[in-house]
Amino acid sequence: MRAEEYERMYSLENTYWWFQGRKQIVLELLKHHTPLGLRPLAMLDVGCGTGLLLEALRPFGRPVGVDFSTRAMQFCTQRGLDRLVCARVETLPFRSAQFDLLLALDLFEHIDDDRALLAELARVCRPGGHLLITVPAYPFLWSEHDEALHHRRRYTRTSFWSLIQTSDFQVIRFTSAITLLLPPIAVFRLVQRALKPRGKPKTHLIRLPQELNRLLIGLLNLEARWLRQMDFPFGVSLVALLRKPAS
Repeated sequence: MRAEEYERMYSLENTYWWFQGRKQIVLELLKHHTPLGLRPLAMLDVGCGTGLLLEALRPFGRPVGVDFSTRAMQFCTQRGLDRLVCARVETLPFRSAQFDLLLALDLFEHIDDDRALLAELARVCRPGGHLLITVPAYPFLWSEHDEALHHRRRYTRTSFWSLIQTSDFQVIRFTSAITLLLPPIAVFRLVQRALKPRGKPKTHLIRLPQELNRLLIGLLNLEARWLRQMDFPFGVSLVALLRKPAS
């Protein structure tokens, strides 16, 4: 991802509907299906970016963030985060079975060998520990947004499920998300792609009127509550919460 995209991300994360809605979905799943909040956990945010989720995890322990981008590390430092490692996520500089909880949020689509990444995450996960993965769904939604973020792919439910099955992780939850907003996002992406904009690809992080932004956050917060127990059959993202067998 280009340096300017990290800057845009950092400037928007604390208020923008996508980041705030996804954060709430992630936290609700973790609170209801893992020991988060019940006891201190050794946590690792893999591909932590500019640190929004890493910051959200601090009340529950001392999470570690890892990312290959030095620019991302700088923004994490501006948030007051200090347990940071700059490294390639495919070869994590941690001992085996070190972490109780791992996050890999919108990470797998950046990696050429996603199976090797999953195996590496399994290596550093403790027996009985959890891994939460989110990936972008639907190859037909491919757009300049994906190109600007240097994505390698978007996943189908089948391809994502097949990836998970290459590991020994047990599936706790497997669901789509960002479901309520799929229709307008799909229309926007398809129209934007048909117009074939020229020049350097840009992400679709568009500043919205405050009222509309708050409305979208409210819809995703509602979805987060539904996702505590319900699985959705379609959505902009795919989510898998996995558990490493205790033995």
